[in-house]
Amino acid sequence: MSAAIVRPRLQFAAVLAFVLAAESAVLASRAFALHPLPLRLAVIFDLCTVAPLAWWLLVVRRGLARPRTVARVALLAIALCAAIFGREVRLLAVPLELALIWLAVASVRRALQARTSPDAATALRLGFSDALGDHPAARAVAAEFSVFWYALFSWGRTAPSGFTAYKRAGWIAIYVALGIAVLAEGIPLHFVLPRGWAIASAVMHLYTALWLIGDLRAMVLRPITVEGGVLHLRLGLKWEADIAIAEIDSAALGSRVEGQKLAVLGSPNLILRLRRPIQLHGLFGIRRTAQTLSLQVDDPQGLHDALSASL
Repeated sequence: MSAAIVRPRLQFAAVLAFVLAAESAVLASRAFALHPLPLRLAVIFDLCTVAPLAWWLLVVRRGLARPRTVARVALLAIALCAAIFGREVRLLAVPLELALIWLAVASVRRALQARTSPDAATALRLGFSDALGDHPAARAVAAEFSVFWYALFSWGRTAPSGFTAYKRAGWIAIYVALGIAVLAEGIPLHFVLPRGWAIASAVMHLYTALWLIGDLRAMVLRPITVEGGVLHLRLGLKWEADIAIAEIDSAALGSRVEGQKLAVLGSPNLILRLRRPIQLHGLFGIRRTAQTLSLQVDDPQGLHDALSASL
């Protein structure tokens, strides 16, 4: 990262450290014990205004961050005030949280409508990253929304033509067995546990069932496709990556595990060797970097021929 980018952030950190030190001195002073309410309001005002204003002047105004990041800094400042003075201060964050939700919804809608978004899960990830920032928390939220979208709202949609990766491994039978186990465990527990624990158990078992349904629907609706000079690697909600065909060095049939093993039960049947490492997006914001991928697809010969023809 260049000095032109790092220096403004260091300046912001210095300003924030100075403000925190000054407010800590106020909170520890005798005057605060004599006049707690006005000084309390003054500290809250300083923390909730100086931090976002400093971020705007030092970082956003120089084009080093988007204007919407000011809302995130304000939320962090309010969270700090809530940690110091109590949860009631968190009510200050409600307008900002609503604004962030609106930005997330708008970004997701734009991503779903964009031609560059091949599926809902990718659109949700890109939309939330655009609205909330590209960090693990935003990617985890996108993964949760993806699970519920595929479990509840994907019915009636048809999968694009491509190469599936769930039949040979028996994912349908495995998920059906897990679903039966969830029901067999959850129903008796609902009648045995006390009321509060029974409700918590029902929520957890329902979430597990939705997760199984959502991931299975994603495996059906998100096949691996080769189009526009790009290999769109999709393995349910577990892994995804967009790999330029020009970056693929070779595609070989074989059962030997090499590099990163992706969502394989048993032995892989297709090995992709890349010219350079690529980034893989996994569940809940997990990322991996790999240069060799071991896959198990339902039609390895067909995908191998498609890649060979493109290469």
